[in-house]
Amino acid sequence: MPEEKGDRHPVLSERRNIVVIATRPTAVSTTSSDGFARHMRDALPNASFIGFTGTPVELTDKNTRAVFGEHISVYDIQRAVEDKATVPIYYESRLAKLELNEAERPTIDPEFEELTEGEEAERKEKLKSKWAQLEAVVGSEKRLKLVARDIVEHFEQRLSAMDGKAMVVCMSRRICMDVHDEIVKLRPGW
Repeated sequence: MPEEKGDRHPVLSERRNIVVIATRPTAVSTTSSDGFARHMRDALPNASFIGFTGTPVELTDKNTRAVFGEHISVYDIQRAVEDKATVPIYYESRLAKLELNEAERPTIDPEFEELTEGEEAERKEKLKSKWAQLEAVVGSEKRLKLVARDIVEHFEQRLSAMDGKAMVVCMSRRICMDVHDEIVKLRPGW
């Protein structure tokens, strides 16, 4: 496999009777411009590629289609509900505003420096992006305590009216773990 970004994999076969089948997560996680699927395309330029995924890459699905071609079939959630393969999914957005007062703004970068102390310089520079700074603000302890309390109270109110489950989506794995920990503090029995 090529080591450098932008390197091309050498052609392994030009035969046309090769079929590559990629399942999720392979079909999704390898479709970037330097991903494994692109190297398979380089190595097998005349092969037929089929990818199975429930979560195509990018909002417009450009990367997945660039590697695997146009959709053969789309089985969406509405059809799955009609087929009784899944239960209906009800979405209710719960927005938690970011409240960052002016006094906290200068502390974002120093806190980032403290949190990434000991990281390799190259990795540290990659982490030091707008995303990392935003993630630090979104995942602040004070905010996550409020989010966890809102989740618990909202879910308990819903359970008093009807049975069900809930899914919580967060910005990062770290924030997911921190929200989980805050929920466990509030409801250890869950």
